[in-house]
Amino acid sequence: MRIRQPRVNANVIASTHGETVHEILGGGDSSTANQSFTLKQSPLTYVSAAGGLGAQSTLQVWVNDLRWQEQPQLLDAGSRDQVFVTRQKNDGGLIVQFGDGQHGVRPPTGQTNVRVVYRKGLGAAGNVASGLLSQAIDRPGGLKGVSNPAAATGGADPDTADDARESAPLHIRTLERVVSLQDYEDFARAFAGVARSLANWTWFGRTRGVVVTVAGANGTVLDPNGDTIKNLTTALIAAGNPYVPVSVLPHRPAMFEIGALILIDTTTYDPGHVLAAARTVLATAFGFGARTLGQGVTQSEVIATIQAVAGVTAVKLTTFTREDAAATLPDFLIAAAPRSGDRGVTQGHSLYR
Repeated sequence: MRIRQPRVNANVIASTHGETVHEILGGGDSSTANQSFTLKQSPLTYVSAAGGLGAQSTLQVWVNDLRWQEQPQLLDAGSRDQVFVTRQKNDGGLIVQFGDGQHGVRPPTGQTNVRVVYRKGLGAAGNVASGLLSQAIDRPGGLKGVSNPAAATGGADPDTADDARESAPLHIRTLERVVSLQDYEDFARAFAGVARSLANWTWFGRTRGVVVTVAGANGTVLDPNGDTIKNLTTALIAAGNPYVPVSVLPHRPAMFEIGALILIDTTTYDPGHVLAAARTVLATAFGFGARTLGQGVTQSEVIATIQAVAGVTAVKLTTFTREDAAATLPDFLIAAAPRSGDRGVTQGHSLYR
């Protein structure tokens, strides 16, 4: 009897968006309270993590070759704790701040004894398609070339002011505990790398559990085996009832097509400008950022959106259908929600144009 040996792809490794930077911040000064330094390069890279808000900084701070630990604040730090905090500047730079001797120890005096190691680079631009990466920044001995066999997912741009207004209350509502469906949805929505979420009850065999459908930035379909979904699943299990099974699935986009006859007031308005404005307002009103997962769309919504464009006198829809359905004109286009299936749940999806 011969045992088949497993094949090991030793040349495949996990990678993240960014470039590693080694930098000397300067010299510590024990006579200065709350001494601070600014990183010379930005933006700082954050990677997916199962704790906190789903993101972990790549910044490492070393003082006299001893690594100090980052804390969310210095108020709880003791006088001997070798800790630091960071805060973001308006221009995207990052400030590293040490303690005052009472809340966090001051860095010892020295010349160039404060150094950092971190990665720079982040954002949705890192979500490149498979096969697009072909050049390595460094070429260790024996390296002939590089490529990415799988598409990158999970990258997201920093929150805008509007994003912060929407996500900030979510952290307060959940308080790191999830009980209701709304808690599961809010927790997932506040998790780094997740732009939209939807929670539903479903059945795992004879046990009722929760399936959370998530979408990435700008409607990106997240990798079901990627770090974002795996870490979110771990975080939800840790924050919720251990006896309630949880499954996190990527959303499945479903596009729909609109066709319309538009009567334009040509005595006052330029028809070309009116039609361009109608296309723009439709793309905005029914784009990913304006819709929720599982949200359908009605004819009346579309007609009202077009009718609100200056110069439009009347509207008649000629096409209103999902891309995966026969060409019809239903009053309402349904966006499917997760449902019980052979493997417990199936993927839900959003509907948007």
